[in-house]
This record gives sequence, structure tokens and C-alpha cells, in this order.
Amino acid sequence: MIKDPQVILDKAKEIGLEAYLLDVSEINVENRAQLKCAFGCRGYGKRLSCPPHIISINSFREILKEYSQAILLIEEHETSAEKDILKAWSGLRKGSFHKMLELEHMAFRKGFIFAQLIRPGACNECETCGEQCNKPEMRRFPPEAVGINLSSLMEKQGLEIRYCNFARIKCVGILLLD
Repeated sequence: MIKDPQVILDKAKEIGLEAYLLDVSEINVENRAQLKCAFGCRGYGKRLSCPPHIISINSFREILKEYSQAILLIEEHETSAEKDILKAWSGLRKGSFHKMLELEHMAFRKGFIFAQLIRPGACNECETCGEQCNKPEMRRFPPEAVGINLSSLMEKQGLEIRYCNFARIKCVGILLLD
């Protein structure tokens, strides 16, 4: 089977996502990202898709070497009318995640048997996490949790992510392919 990422890129655009094919070497993995999780995220330790419940940055760095391509996925949302931006972010990232997960499943069916999605934001499929994941087939971790510098990655693509622009929110995921 010939594995062609173009069909995944086309499907991404069809379902409303921006999609950019990457060489995995463009993805910077930095240890300092752990600081933002441990000392900047109010959800630290509360979700099983986030540190300290997931693989380490060093483990991810080693796994990433086994991939050759990735697709940067972005869905931008107009949020200027939202009164509670955190509540809006929760719903928006869930919807974006479902679209991106559909692409992961498609990639698998198209021969990319190790396709793996890195989701936008922490998992929010359930209200709260228990001791074990209730939906392990949907459990994916966010880029920042494994040290991916999204700002740097987007900049390399000529894109910008503005973390304090509450009028337009970008949900960003990465689909690893091989």
C-alpha cells in the first residue's frame, strides 16, 4: 500500500482544519515546557492525559525519532463574543479534537499504522478523571505536555499563535505519521 499524506491533508481541509505537512525534524522538543505544566497550569496532575501521568519528555523525544512526517492541524475560532473564555476553550478544543481524531483513524486505515494524534489542550472527554481512564481509546496528550514548542513550530510554517488573543482561539494538534 502506498502511503500518501495528501489524502489526509485534503480531508483535513474538507472538515475545516488548516493542515501543514511537516518533516518531524521541524518539531522542537524542549525540557522547559514542563515548567509551564507543573508551575503554570491549574489542571496539572488532574487529567490522565497530562503530566505527571504521561510519558516523559525524554521518552517522547526518543519516540519522535521513529516518525518521519507529521501534519500540523489548526482550527481557528472566533471568540470575541464569549463571556467565559475558559468555558469556550473547553468546548472548542473538544470539537477540534474530534475532527483531528477522525484524521488519525483515517491515516491508520490509509496505511499509516503508527499514526498518533497529539491533541489540542488537555483531554476533557469526561468531567473529571478517575484513577483509570474511562475512554482510553480517546486518550491523547497535548503537545506542550511532552515538550513541543508550538510557537516555534508554527513560526517555522509562517504562522503565529497568540496566547492572549481572546478574540480568536486556535486549537492546535499534531498528527504523527509513519
